[in-house]
Amino acid sequence: ALEASLSVARGRVSGTGPAAFPRAQVEATRFAIIAMGKTGARELNYVSDVDVIFVTESTDDIAVDRAVLVSTRIAIAAMHAITDLAAEPALWEVDANLRPEGKDGALVRTLDSHVAYYERWAKGWEFQALLKARPIAGSADLGARYAEAVASFVWNSATRPGFVESVQRMRERVTEHIPDADVDRQLKLGPGGLRDVEFTVQLLQLVHGRDDPSVRVRATLEAM
Repeated sequence: ALEASLSVARGRVSGTGPAAFPRAQVEATRFAIIAMGKTGARELNYVSDVDVIFVTESTDDIAVDRAVLVSTRIAIAAMHAITDLAAEPALWEVDANLRPEGKDGALVRTLDSHVAYYERWAKGWEFQALLKARPIAGSADLGARYAEAVASFVWNSATRPGFVESVQRMRERVTEHIPDADVDRQLKLGPGGLRDVEFTVQLLQLVHGRDDPSVRVRATLEAM
């Protein structure tokens, strides 16, 4: 479905209209969608958002700034193709907030820009999120190189000072925001709930995965 929405998006941003890009530039723009969260792990349920990250890359036929501009328009159009009510009903929510800097960050970055961010500014939980990153649509080559580039950050993240404590503290903050009346019924976020299981498994993966490749998997049940 994401691959189909990407085809629709490329068609919508190509052409001769005032807001369109020349077709040659759209075709020259290398663009990939990276699945995150339950999408990346192939664990989607009926109420899951589809978490994604968008990545682009310049080529000999298009400069970096232009590639980012074209890719941003493609990403927006692809999300609309999935979420908007049109000839077909909305399929699901597409969430790109796991990208660098979250809602405040650029919707689309180059591969080099992603790497630079994870080298300098990323927080511990962001490496935990990247554990489930999986190329899912667009350029297979670019997606594979993205996955390869971030893997080294993921499996070396536990060596960062205070990493375990920072991840544990983040989990505690989630629990603290649950109203007292709902704590015992919160199957997803409450103590002993789905998120606790995921956090525990992922933390153990990150701690041991540096030396044990057998735990370098995306799905929670497989990791367990």
